Amino acid sequence: MVQCPGLTIIKEVDLTSVSAAGTVLTYTITVTNTGNIDLTTVTLSDDFAAATLTSGDADNDSVLDVGEVWTYSATHEVTQEEMNTGNAIVNVARVTTEQTTEQQDDASTTVIQCPGLTIVKDVDKTTVSAAGTVLTYTITVTNTGNIDLTTVTLSDDFAAATLTSGDADNDSVLDVGEVWTYS
Repeated sequence: MVQCPGLTIIKEVDLTSVSAAGTVLTYTITVTNTGNIDLTTVTLSDDFAAATLTSGDADNDSVLDVGEVWTYSATHEVTQEEMNTGNAIVNVARVTTEQTTEQQDDASTTVIQCPGLTIVKDVDKTTVSAAGTVLTYTITVTNTGNIDLTTVTLSDDFAAATLTSGDADNDSVLDVGEVWTYS
């Protein structure tokens, strides 16, 4: 008999696009013995997470028997850095055995960036009756989008506005959900 080891791997993800950091992507990885001999020392690696065997090794012998299909599961939480970068999240899984060469497959999730901000300007007096009255303005800038905003520049027609609060981590980046207050 001629031995013909064979192996396939298919990786799928539950979400094809994401628009928020913290979203959890769930991956399903299916490994199938397509050859005519059993495969030993099956090793699966995943770029983002430890994959867990969830089904398939019916006889619990850690051997991928001819025709047997093993299913793995893995998860990955989308980071703010991935949202800021905007590149597709491509997660690769690889499988090796003693009898076959490495096989791999990937699953891709598109990152949808939606930058946004609001600005609200308030004044402490709504009317004035004398020259020399000092008006104090409070300007609030809020990141309402899903990516961090850089090179934030505020200009005011009457005066130089000073940042008084909001950049908690002092990184000069208007982080998602962060509110900066100027006076």
